[in-house]
Amino acid sequence: MSLKMQLKGTQQLTITPVMHYFIQLLANNHLELAETLQNEVEANPMLEIEPVEKTVPEEEANDYQKRIERADSSFMTPYEDHGFLRKNPDDIDKNRALEILTPSAVSLADYLLEQAGATFNEESEIEIARQVIYNLDGDGYLKTEIESIASLIGTTPAEIDRVRRLITLFDPAGCASKSLQECLLAQVPEEPQNEKLRLLISDHLEDLSRSNYDAIARRLGVGSDEVLALAARLKRLNPHPAEAFDREDVEYAEVDLMLIKENGEYKVMYLEEGLPRLTLSKYYQEMLEKTGDKKTVSYLKSRYRDAQFFIESIELRKKTILRIAEYLVKAQKDFLDFGEKWKKPLTMKDVAREVNLNESTISRAMSNKFMTSEKGIIPLKVFLSYGLKGDFGFSHAVGTIKDKIRELIAGEPAEKPLADDEIAARLAALGIRIARRTVRNYREELKIASSFVRKKENKIKRSQA
Repeated sequence: MSLKMQLKGTQQLTITPVMHYFIQLLANNHLELAETLQNEVEANPMLEIEPVEKTVPEEEANDYQKRIERADSSFMTPYEDHGFLRKNPDDIDKNRALEILTPSAVSLADYLLEQAGATFNEESEIEIARQVIYNLDGDGYLKTEIESIASLIGTTPAEIDRVRRLITLFDPAGCASKSLQECLLAQVPEEPQNEKLRLLISDHLEDLSRSNYDAIARRLGVGSDEVLALAARLKRLNPHPAEAFDREDVEYAEVDLMLIKENGEYKVMYLEEGLPRLTLSKYYQEMLEKTGDKKTVSYLKSRYRDAQFFIESIELRKKTILRIAEYLVKAQKDFLDFGEKWKKPLTMKDVAREVNLNESTISRAMSNKFMTSEKGIIPLKVFLSYGLKGDFGFSHAVGTIKDKIRELIAGEPAEKPLADDEIAARLAALGIRIARRTVRNYREELKIASSFVRKKENKIKRSQA
Protein backbone atom coordinates (compact mmCIF):
# COMPACT_ATOMS: atom_id res chain seq x y z
CA MET A 1 0.00 0.00 0.00
CA SER A 2 1.39 3.42 -0.95
CA LEU A 3 0.57 6.68 0.75
CA LYS A 4 -0.08 9.74 -1.38
CA MET A 5 -0.49 13.37 -0.49
CA GLN A 6 -3.14 15.35 -2.35
CA LEU A 7 -4.11 19.00 -2.24
CA LYS A 8 -7.84 19.50 -2.41
CA GLY A 9 -9.47 22.92 -2.68
CA THR A 10 -12.79 23.43 -0.94
CA GLN A 11 -15.10 26.40 -0.59
CA GLN A 12 -16.45 27.20 2.84
CA LEU A 13 -18.77 30.02 3.82
CA THR A 14 -17.56 31.84 6.91
CA ILE A 15 -20.10 33.98 8.74
CA THR A 16 -18.60 36.90 10.62
CA PRO A 17 -19.85 37.66 14.15
CA VAL A 18 -21.62 40.77 12.85
CA MET A 19 -23.41 38.75 10.17
CA HIS A 20 -24.34 36.12 12.74
CA TYR A 21 -26.11 38.71 14.89
CA PHE A 22 -27.50 40.48 11.80
CA ILE A 23 -29.21 37.33 10.48
CA GLN A 24 -30.84 36.77 13.87
CA LEU A 25 -32.02 40.37 14.22
CA LEU A 26 -33.23 40.88 10.65
CA ALA A 27 -36.26 38.60 10.97
CA ASN A 28 -37.36 40.28 14.23
CA ASN A 29 -40.27 42.67 14.04
CA HIS A 30 -40.22 45.91 16.03
CA LEU A 31 -41.48 44.37 19.26
CA GLU A 32 -39.25 41.31 19.02
CA LEU A 33 -36.23 43.51 18.36
CA ALA A 34 -36.92 45.61 21.46
CA GLU A 35 -37.10 42.43 23.55
CA THR A 36 -33.91 41.02 21.97
CA LEU A 37 -31.99 44.25 22.70
CA GLN A 38 -33.15 44.23 26.31
CA ASN A 39 -32.13 40.58 26.73
CA GLU A 40 -28.70 41.23 25.25
CA VAL A 41 -28.11 44.12 27.68
CA GLU A 42 -28.96 41.81 30.58
CA ALA A 43 -26.63 39.09 29.24
CA ASN A 44 -23.61 41.28 28.36
CA PRO A 45 -22.19 43.62 31.04
CA MET A 46 -20.36 45.58 28.33
CA LEU A 47 -23.71 46.81 26.99
CA GLU A 48 -25.93 49.37 28.60
CA ILE A 49 -28.95 51.41 27.56
CA GLU A 50 -28.14 54.98 26.68
CA PRO A 51 -30.54 57.52 28.24
CA VAL A 52 -32.68 59.11 25.53
CA GLU A 53 -32.76 62.88 25.44
CA LYS A 54 -35.72 64.27 23.55
CA THR A 55 -34.26 67.01 21.39
CA VAL A 56 -36.94 67.02 18.70
CA PRO A 57 -38.30 70.54 18.21
CA GLU A 58 -41.91 70.93 19.34
CA GLU A 59 -43.10 71.98 15.87
CA GLU A 60 -41.48 68.94 14.25
CA ALA A 61 -42.96 66.63 16.88
CA ASN A 62 -46.43 68.10 16.35
CA ASP A 63 -46.09 67.71 12.58
CA TYR A 64 -45.07 64.09 13.05
CA GLN A 65 -48.10 63.42 15.27
CA LYS A 66 -50.45 65.10 12.80
CA ARG A 67 -49.18 62.85 10.01
CA ILE A 68 -49.97 59.80 12.12
CA GLU A 69 -53.37 61.12 13.15
CA ARG A 70 -54.30 61.62 9.50
CA ALA A 71 -53.85 57.89 8.88
CA ASP A 72 -57.16 56.32 7.86
CA SER A 73 -58.41 52.90 6.82
CA SER A 74 -58.89 53.60 3.11
CA PHE A 75 -55.60 52.03 2.13
CA MET A 76 -56.31 49.00 4.31
CA THR A 77 -59.48 47.85 2.57
CA PRO A 78 -57.90 45.57 -0.08
CA TYR A 79 -55.75 43.83 2.52
CA GLU A 80 -58.49 43.34 5.11
CA ASP A 81 -60.31 41.32 2.47
CA HIS A 82 -57.34 38.96 2.32
CA GLY A 83 -57.18 38.59 6.08
CA PHE A 84 -53.78 40.27 6.43
CA LEU A 85 -54.84 43.01 8.82
CA ARG A 86 -57.77 44.01 10.93
CA LYS A 87 -58.00 47.62 12.06
CA ASN A 88 -58.96 48.41 15.64
CA PRO A 89 -61.34 51.42 15.67
CA ASP A 90 -60.73 51.96 19.40
CA ASP A 91 -56.95 52.11 19.09
CA ILE A 92 -55.82 55.58 20.14
CA ASP A 93 -52.07 54.97 20.00
CA LYS A 94 -51.55 55.19 16.23
CA ASN A 95 -47.82 54.64 16.57
CA ARG A 96 -48.52 51.10 17.75
CA ALA A 97 -49.99 51.01 14.32
CA LEU A 98 -52.15 47.96 13.80
CA GLU A 99 -53.77 44.80 14.93
CA ILE A 100 -52.93 41.52 13.30
CA LEU A 101 -54.70 38.25 13.75
CA THR A 102 -53.19 36.12 16.46
CA PRO A 103 -52.31 32.67 15.14
CA SER A 104 -53.73 29.64 16.86
CA ALA A 105 -51.41 27.45 18.94
CA VAL A 106 -50.35 25.87 15.64
CA SER A 107 -50.81 28.01 12.55
CA LEU A 108 -52.32 26.55 9.39
CA ALA A 109 -48.98 26.97 7.60
CA ASP A 110 -47.05 25.14 10.33
CA TYR A 111 -49.68 22.39 10.48
CA LEU A 112 -49.57 21.81 6.71
CA LEU A 113 -45.77 22.07 6.54
CA GLU A 114 -45.45 19.39 9.20
CA GLN A 115 -47.55 17.08 7.02
CA ALA A 116 -45.51 18.05 3.96
CA GLY A 117 -42.33 17.01 5.76
CA ALA A 118 -43.83 13.60 6.44
CA THR A 119 -45.18 13.23 2.87
CA PHE A 120 -42.37 14.43 0.61
CA ASN A 121 -38.82 13.12 0.54
CA GLU A 122 -37.18 15.47 -1.94
CA GLU A 123 -36.09 18.94 -0.81
CA SER A 124 -37.42 20.35 -4.09
CA GLU A 125 -40.90 19.00 -3.27
CA ILE A 126 -40.79 20.45 0.23
CA GLU A 127 -39.77 23.84 -1.20
CA ILE A 128 -42.71 23.73 -3.63
CA ALA A 129 -45.03 22.78 -0.76
CA ARG A 130 -43.66 25.69 1.27
CA GLN A 131 -44.32 28.16 -1.56
CA VAL A 132 -47.85 26.83 -2.09
CA ILE A 133 -48.71 26.84 1.62
CA TYR A 134 -47.36 30.35 2.25
CA ASN A 135 -49.51 31.66 -0.60
CA LEU A 136 -52.83 30.34 0.72
CA ASP A 137 -55.53 32.90 1.42
CA GLY A 138 -57.59 33.21 4.62
CA ASP A 139 -59.99 30.46 3.50
CA GLY A 140 -57.19 28.06 2.58
CA TYR A 141 -57.38 28.49 -1.21
CA LEU A 142 -54.42 29.03 -3.54
CA LYS A 143 -55.30 32.14 -5.52
CA THR A 144 -51.77 32.83 -6.74
CA GLU A 145 -51.16 31.63 -10.28
CA ILE A 146 -49.30 28.32 -10.46
CA GLU A 147 -47.28 29.68 -13.38
CA SER A 148 -46.08 32.57 -11.20
CA ILE A 149 -44.86 30.26 -8.44
CA ALA A 150 -43.16 28.01 -11.00
CA SER A 151 -41.35 31.02 -12.48
CA LEU A 152 -40.33 32.21 -9.01
CA ILE A 153 -38.61 28.98 -7.91
CA GLY A 154 -37.51 27.70 -11.32
CA THR A 155 -39.65 24.62 -11.87
CA THR A 156 -42.56 23.60 -14.10
CA PRO A 157 -46.24 24.44 -13.51
CA ALA A 158 -47.00 20.71 -13.81
CA GLU A 159 -44.69 19.92 -10.87
CA ILE A 160 -46.23 22.73 -8.78
CA ASP A 161 -49.71 21.39 -9.55
CA ARG A 162 -48.73 17.80 -8.70
CA VAL A 163 -47.51 18.81 -5.23
CA ARG A 164 -50.46 21.16 -4.75
CA ARG A 165 -52.99 18.39 -5.47
CA LEU A 166 -51.35 16.20 -2.83
CA ILE A 167 -51.60 19.06 -0.31
CA THR A 168 -55.37 19.26 -0.94
CA LEU A 169 -55.59 15.79 0.63
CA PHE A 170 -53.83 16.89 3.83
CA ASP A 171 -55.78 17.72 6.97
CA PRO A 172 -57.86 19.89 6.77
CA ALA A 173 -58.83 18.49 3.36
CA GLY A 174 -59.34 21.02 0.61
CA CYS A 175 -56.54 23.45 1.49
CA ALA A 176 -54.52 24.62 -1.54
CA SER A 177 -57.53 24.10 -3.84
CA LYS A 178 -57.95 26.40 -6.82
CA SER A 179 -61.76 26.30 -6.84
CA LEU A 180 -64.76 25.49 -4.68
CA GLN A 181 -65.37 22.29 -6.64
CA GLU A 182 -61.84 21.03 -6.07
CA CYS A 183 -62.05 21.94 -2.38
CA LEU A 184 -65.25 19.96 -1.88
CA LEU A 185 -64.06 16.99 -3.94
CA ALA A 186 -60.92 16.75 -1.79
CA GLN A 187 -63.21 16.14 1.20
CA VAL A 188 -65.04 13.22 -0.46
CA PRO A 189 -62.92 10.04 -0.86
CA GLU A 190 -63.06 8.34 -4.27
CA GLU A 191 -65.12 5.36 -3.15
CA PRO A 192 -68.13 3.66 -4.83
CA GLN A 193 -70.61 4.96 -2.25
CA ASN A 194 -69.46 8.53 -2.96
CA GLU A 195 -69.66 8.39 -6.76
CA LYS A 196 -72.95 10.32 -7.10
CA LEU A 197 -71.93 12.94 -4.55
CA ARG A 198 -68.69 13.53 -6.43
CA LEU A 199 -70.65 13.84 -9.70
CA LEU A 200 -72.98 16.34 -8.03
CA ILE A 201 -69.98 18.44 -6.96
CA SER A 202 -68.03 18.23 -10.22
CA ASP A 203 -70.90 18.73 -12.68
CA HIS A 204 -74.01 20.15 -11.00
CA LEU A 205 -73.13 22.83 -8.45
CA GLU A 206 -74.55 25.52 -10.70
CA ASP A 207 -77.84 23.61 -11.10
CA LEU A 208 -77.91 23.06 -7.35
CA SER A 209 -77.47 26.79 -6.69
CA ARG A 210 -80.58 27.39 -8.86
CA SER A 211 -82.50 24.54 -7.16
CA ASN A 212 -82.85 22.62 -10.45
CA TYR A 213 -83.32 19.33 -8.59
CA ASP A 214 -85.31 17.68 -11.40
CA ALA A 215 -82.55 18.36 -13.93
CA ILE A 216 -79.92 16.96 -11.55
CA ALA A 217 -82.04 13.88 -10.84
CA ARG A 218 -82.48 13.26 -14.56
CA ARG A 219 -78.78 13.56 -15.33
CA LEU A 220 -77.68 11.44 -12.39
CA GLY A 221 -80.40 8.88 -13.01
CA VAL A 222 -81.78 9.08 -9.47
CA GLY A 223 -84.97 10.28 -7.80
CA SER A 224 -85.51 13.79 -6.42
CA ASP A 225 -85.40 12.45 -2.85
CA GLU A 226 -81.89 11.12 -3.42
CA VAL A 227 -80.81 14.47 -4.85
CA LEU A 228 -82.02 16.16 -1.66
CA ALA A 229 -80.13 13.57 0.40
CA LEU A 230 -76.96 14.24 -1.63
CA ALA A 231 -77.45 17.99 -1.14
CA ALA A 232 -77.72 17.42 2.61
CA ARG A 233 -74.41 15.51 2.58
CA LEU A 234 -72.87 18.31 0.54
CA LYS A 235 -73.85 20.89 3.19
CA ARG A 236 -71.77 18.99 5.76
CA LEU A 237 -68.61 19.68 3.76
CA ASN A 238 -66.52 22.76 4.53
CA PRO A 239 -66.03 25.32 1.72
CA HIS A 240 -63.60 27.25 3.99
CA PRO A 241 -61.11 24.59 5.19
CA ALA A 242 -58.83 27.09 6.95
CA GLU A 243 -61.51 28.60 9.18
CA ALA A 244 -60.68 26.30 12.11
CA PHE A 245 -57.37 28.16 12.41
CA ASP A 246 -58.97 31.60 12.67
CA ARG A 247 -58.96 33.33 16.07
CA GLU A 248 -60.75 36.42 17.28
CA ASP A 249 -58.01 37.31 19.73
CA VAL A 250 -55.54 39.92 18.53
CA GLU A 251 -52.03 40.96 19.35
CA TYR A 252 -50.30 44.25 18.68
CA ALA A 253 -47.32 44.86 16.47
CA GLU A 254 -45.47 48.10 15.99
CA VAL A 255 -44.26 49.53 12.72
CA ASP A 256 -40.62 49.81 11.68
CA LEU A 257 -41.01 52.52 9.05
CA MET A 258 -42.90 55.69 8.24
CA LEU A 259 -43.78 56.85 4.73
CA ILE A 260 -44.02 60.59 4.07
CA LYS A 261 -45.06 62.25 0.81
CA GLU A 262 -43.74 65.73 0.14
CA ASN A 263 -43.98 67.59 -3.17
CA GLY A 264 -45.12 64.46 -4.95
CA GLU A 265 -42.14 62.39 -3.76
CA TYR A 266 -42.03 59.67 -1.12
CA LYS A 267 -39.54 59.53 1.73
CA VAL A 268 -39.07 56.50 4.01
CA MET A 269 -38.09 57.03 7.65
CA TYR A 270 -36.87 54.31 10.02
CA LEU A 271 -38.71 54.53 13.35
CA GLU A 272 -36.60 53.86 16.44
CA GLU A 273 -39.20 54.88 19.01
CA GLY A 274 -39.63 52.14 21.59
CA LEU A 275 -36.19 50.65 20.89
CA PRO A 276 -33.49 50.99 23.58
CA ARG A 277 -30.36 52.69 22.26
CA LEU A 278 -27.31 50.63 23.21
CA THR A 279 -23.86 51.87 24.06
CA LEU A 280 -20.66 50.39 25.49
CA SER A 281 -20.37 50.49 29.27
CA LYS A 282 -17.74 53.02 30.42
CA TYR A 283 -17.60 51.36 33.83
CA TYR A 284 -16.54 47.97 32.46
CA GLN A 285 -14.21 49.56 29.89
CA GLU A 286 -12.34 51.23 32.76
CA MET A 287 -12.30 47.93 34.65
CA LEU A 288 -10.78 46.25 31.58
CA GLU A 289 -8.00 48.84 31.48
CA LYS A 290 -7.24 48.71 35.20
CA THR A 291 -7.68 45.09 36.27
CA GLY A 292 -4.69 42.77 36.32
CA ASP A 293 -6.64 39.54 36.64
CA LYS A 294 -6.13 37.49 33.45
CA LYS A 295 -9.47 35.69 33.62
CA THR A 296 -11.34 38.96 34.11
CA VAL A 297 -9.42 40.59 31.25
CA SER A 298 -10.14 37.64 28.94
CA TYR A 299 -13.84 37.65 29.83
CA LEU A 300 -14.28 41.41 29.44
CA LYS A 301 -12.38 41.48 26.13
CA SER A 302 -14.64 38.74 24.80
CA ARG A 303 -17.76 40.55 25.98
CA TYR A 304 -16.42 43.85 24.59
CA ARG A 305 -16.00 42.33 21.10
CA ASP A 306 -19.47 40.78 21.28
CA ALA A 307 -20.96 44.12 22.27
CA GLN A 308 -19.27 45.91 19.36
CA PHE A 309 -20.44 43.27 16.89
CA PHE A 310 -23.98 43.42 18.27
CA ILE A 311 -24.20 47.21 17.96
CA GLU A 312 -22.84 47.04 14.40
CA SER A 313 -25.43 44.41 13.50
CA ILE A 314 -28.26 46.64 14.77
CA GLU A 315 -27.10 49.43 12.47
CA LEU A 316 -26.74 47.01 9.57
CA ARG A 317 -30.31 45.77 10.15
CA LYS A 318 -31.59 49.34 10.06
CA LYS A 319 -29.75 50.19 6.83
CA THR A 320 -30.86 46.95 5.15
CA ILE A 321 -34.57 47.34 5.96
CA LEU A 322 -34.48 51.02 4.97
CA ARG A 323 -32.70 50.24 1.71
CA ILE A 324 -35.24 47.56 0.77
CA ALA A 325 -38.22 49.72 1.76
CA GLU A 326 -36.92 52.65 -0.30
CA TYR A 327 -36.63 50.44 -3.37
CA LEU A 328 -40.13 48.99 -2.85
CA VAL A 329 -41.62 52.47 -2.60
CA LYS A 330 -39.74 53.66 -5.67
CA ALA A 331 -40.73 50.59 -7.72
CA GLN A 332 -44.40 50.77 -6.72
CA LYS A 333 -44.93 54.56 -6.69
CA ASP A 334 -47.92 54.27 -9.06
CA PHE A 335 -49.47 51.72 -6.71
CA LEU A 336 -49.13 54.14 -3.80
CA ASP A 337 -50.52 57.02 -5.83
CA PHE A 338 -53.37 55.36 -7.71
CA GLY A 339 -54.18 52.03 -6.03
CA GLU A 340 -54.07 48.29 -6.51
CA LYS A 341 -54.66 48.19 -10.26
CA TRP A 342 -51.41 50.13 -10.82
CA LYS A 343 -49.27 47.62 -8.93
CA LYS A 344 -46.41 46.30 -11.06
CA PRO A 345 -45.23 42.67 -11.02
CA LEU A 346 -42.48 42.50 -8.39
CA THR A 347 -41.09 39.39 -6.69
CA MET A 348 -38.50 38.89 -3.95
CA LYS A 349 -36.10 37.71 -6.62
CA ASP A 350 -36.55 41.06 -8.44
CA VAL A 351 -35.92 43.00 -5.23
CA ALA A 352 -32.85 40.89 -4.38
CA ARG A 353 -31.38 41.58 -7.81
CA GLU A 354 -32.01 45.33 -7.65
CA VAL A 355 -30.62 45.92 -4.15
CA ASN A 356 -27.84 43.35 -4.59
CA LEU A 357 -28.77 41.17 -1.63
CA ASN A 358 -29.53 37.48 -1.20
CA GLU A 359 -33.18 36.49 -1.68
CA SER A 360 -33.27 34.91 1.80
CA THR A 361 -32.08 38.24 3.24
CA ILE A 362 -34.95 40.02 1.46
CA SER A 363 -37.41 37.49 2.84
CA ARG A 364 -36.18 37.98 6.43
CA ALA A 365 -36.13 41.76 6.09
CA MET A 366 -39.73 41.92 4.80
CA SER A 367 -41.16 39.32 7.16
CA ASN A 368 -43.72 40.87 9.53
CA LYS A 369 -42.50 44.41 8.82
CA PHE A 370 -44.94 47.30 8.52
CA MET A 371 -44.88 50.88 7.31
CA THR A 372 -47.20 53.59 8.58
CA SER A 373 -48.43 56.31 6.25
CA GLU A 374 -51.16 58.90 5.92
CA LYS A 375 -53.15 56.28 3.99
CA GLY A 376 -52.92 53.63 6.71
CA ILE A 377 -50.63 50.75 7.63
CA ILE A 378 -48.86 48.91 4.84
CA PRO A 379 -47.19 45.49 5.23
CA LEU A 380 -43.98 45.46 3.20
CA LYS A 381 -45.07 42.24 1.48
CA VAL A 382 -48.02 44.12 -0.03
CA PHE A 383 -45.56 45.75 -2.43
CA LEU A 384 -44.86 42.36 -3.99
CA SER A 385 -47.03 41.10 -6.80
CA TYR A 386 -46.80 38.05 -9.00
CA GLY A 387 -47.12 38.69 -12.71
CA LEU A 388 -47.58 36.82 -15.97
CA LYS A 389 -45.34 37.34 -18.97
CA GLY A 390 -46.91 39.27 -21.83
CA ASP A 391 -46.23 39.19 -25.56
CA PHE A 392 -44.48 42.54 -25.68
CA GLY A 393 -41.57 42.00 -23.32
CA PHE A 394 -43.21 43.05 -20.06
CA SER A 395 -45.21 41.38 -17.31
CA HIS A 396 -48.79 41.97 -16.24
CA ALA A 397 -49.72 42.01 -12.56
CA VAL A 398 -52.51 39.63 -11.64
CA GLY A 399 -54.53 42.54 -10.24
CA THR A 400 -54.30 44.33 -13.57
CA ILE A 401 -55.49 41.22 -15.44
CA LYS A 402 -58.47 40.91 -13.09
CA ASP A 403 -59.37 44.55 -13.71
CA LYS A 404 -59.24 43.96 -17.46
CA ILE A 405 -61.54 40.92 -17.10
CA ARG A 406 -63.97 43.05 -15.08
CA GLU A 407 -63.88 45.77 -17.76
CA LEU A 408 -64.50 43.29 -20.59
CA ILE A 409 -67.50 41.80 -18.79
CA ALA A 410 -68.87 45.23 -17.90
CA GLY A 411 -68.84 46.17 -21.59
CA GLU A 412 -70.21 42.90 -23.00
CA PRO A 413 -73.52 42.71 -24.92
CA ALA A 414 -76.38 41.93 -22.52
CA GLU A 415 -77.93 39.42 -24.93
CA LYS A 416 -74.66 37.58 -25.53
CA PRO A 417 -72.29 37.69 -22.52
CA LEU A 418 -68.67 36.75 -23.09
CA ALA A 419 -67.74 33.15 -22.33
CA ASP A 420 -64.43 32.48 -20.56
CA ASP A 421 -62.70 31.34 -23.76
CA GLU A 422 -63.84 34.54 -25.52
CA ILE A 423 -62.42 36.64 -22.68
CA ALA A 424 -59.14 34.70 -22.94
CA ALA A 425 -59.05 35.44 -26.69
CA ARG A 426 -59.60 39.17 -26.13
CA LEU A 427 -56.88 39.27 -23.49
CA ALA A 428 -54.53 37.49 -25.90
CA ALA A 429 -55.18 40.26 -28.43
CA LEU A 430 -53.91 42.68 -25.76
CA GLY A 431 -50.75 40.60 -25.30
CA ILE A 432 -51.99 38.82 -22.15
CA ARG A 433 -52.03 35.09 -22.79
CA ILE A 434 -53.77 33.08 -20.08
CA ALA A 435 -55.76 29.85 -20.23
CA ARG A 436 -59.55 29.69 -20.14
CA ARG A 437 -59.43 27.99 -16.74
CA THR A 438 -57.34 30.90 -15.44
CA VAL A 439 -59.97 33.34 -16.67
CA ARG A 440 -62.60 31.25 -14.88
CA ASN A 441 -60.58 31.26 -11.64
CA TYR A 442 -60.09 35.04 -11.77
CA ARG A 443 -63.77 35.58 -12.62
CA GLU A 444 -64.82 33.48 -9.64
CA GLU A 445 -62.45 35.43 -7.39
CA LEU A 446 -64.15 38.61 -8.61
CA LYS A 447 -67.49 36.99 -7.70
CA ILE A 448 -68.76 37.30 -11.27
CA ALA A 449 -71.19 34.64 -12.47
CA SER A 450 -70.65 32.50 -15.57
CA SER A 451 -71.83 33.72 -18.99
CA PHE A 452 -74.79 31.30 -18.77
CA VAL A 453 -76.01 32.81 -15.48
CA ARG A 454 -75.31 36.39 -16.63
CA LYS A 455 -77.36 35.80 -19.78
CA LYS A 456 -80.27 34.44 -17.73
CA GLU A 457 -80.07 37.37 -15.27
CA ASN A 458 -80.00 39.89 -18.15
CA LYS A 459 -83.07 38.25 -19.71
CA ILE A 460 -84.97 38.57 -16.41
CA LYS A 461 -83.97 42.24 -16.11
CA ARG A 462 -85.18 42.97 -19.67
CA SER A 463 -88.51 41.26 -18.99
CA GLN A 464 -89.01 43.38 -15.87
CA ALA A 465 -88.09 46.64 -17.57
